[in-house]
Amino acid sequence: MLPQIAAASVSANLTWIASPDATVTGYTVYYGGASHQYTNSVVVGNVTSIVIPGLQENTTYFFAAKSHDDAGNQSDYSNEAAFAGLNTTPDSGLRLKTLPPNFTGNPLVYSLGAGAPAGATINPTNGTVYWTPGRDNAVTTNYINVVVTDTVNPALSISETLLIVVSDYLEFRLGASAVQTGQASSLPLSVASSSSVTNVVITLAWPGNNLINPKLAFSAPVVSGTLQNLNNQLVIQLQTTAELPLTGTNQVAQLNFQATDGQPSAIFSIPATTATGTAADGSSYNNVELRAGEVVVVGNVPLLRPQADPVNGRTLSLYAIPGNYQLQYATSLTAPVTWTPVMNYQQTNVSQSVSLDSANPVIFYRLQQL
Repeated sequence: MLPQIAAASVSANLTWIASPDATVTGYTVYYGGASHQYTNSVVVGNVTSIVIPGLQENTTYFFAAKSHDDAGNQSDYSNEAAFAGLNTTPDSGLRLKTLPPNFTGNPLVYSLGAGAPAGATINPTNGTVYWTPGRDNAVTTNYINVVVTDTVNPALSISETLLIVVSDYLEFRLGASAVQTGQASSLPLSVASSSSVTNVVITLAWPGNNLINPKLAFSAPVVSGTLQNLNNQLVIQLQTTAELPLTGTNQVAQLNFQATDGQPSAIFSIPATTATGTAADGSSYNNVELRAGEVVVVGNVPLLRPQADPVNGRTLSLYAIPGNYQLQYATSLTAPVTWTPVMNYQQTNVSQSVSLDSANPVIFYRLQQL
């Protein structure tokens, strides 16, 4: 007996080979949360498949079946099959538990069977499966067969089917901008999807007293767009034709604005609070991801932002009105603080970055205008 399909949260679709005994008139499927300990049963007719709903995600279930005749006589149990199902989204790192390590009482070795999706790995000692489905796995059903070998009694070895349903995705991504007070700037709006998109509506949390006069500009294949300004919210709607929908990743619009003059330096996150999208066939997306934008408003006081990653090392973003500055550092903020010059430089844009010395794990920086 082999589990075939799981969906929702979650259902198992079990199939088996029909008994060759002509007196068989039906089957009983038994299942439970421990091997050969079945707490549930379902009686079915003379069929070879059944859907069992209401199973918990990422939980192992054990299944076996018996055939019966009109008199109620039953056969022995079929071979046992184990199953766990999960619904997930693209780019989600999965850590899936499989059969418990003591289900036979003997030492077990776990391995992946043939056909596991690319990138899936397993811990051979405890059976934990790791996989991060990519966006190319969107709207797919994936099977991972785990082979559990009993090292003392191979006859007790078993396999488990992990079924992972990866949903669709629709992503809204707002860009970033740095702008001097009193000046104009813009944020790009991009849409990415696993299928097609003809209509999107997105609501942004908006600092309307700090970023004023928002205007929407859009480009093909978008044929119409509107922006509703509610001061602390912006509602953006974009429309394409069904014959020419958005596919893949597209920058679909640009949000133009002006930073209020005279305000202090500040960093504003621009998150999307709600978003919806409609595919070309009229269906709605189940998995909508929202990526916040950011606006750095640069006033008379400079702003610094440190960053570190394994590829680019340590960098420092410098936000300041164009002019001449000295970058300084200190190794402690305990008084008296000693600030040591790093370099003198000219800020030509409101946003610049410099590489930092990775040999100093704890260090403090400041900018002083010359």
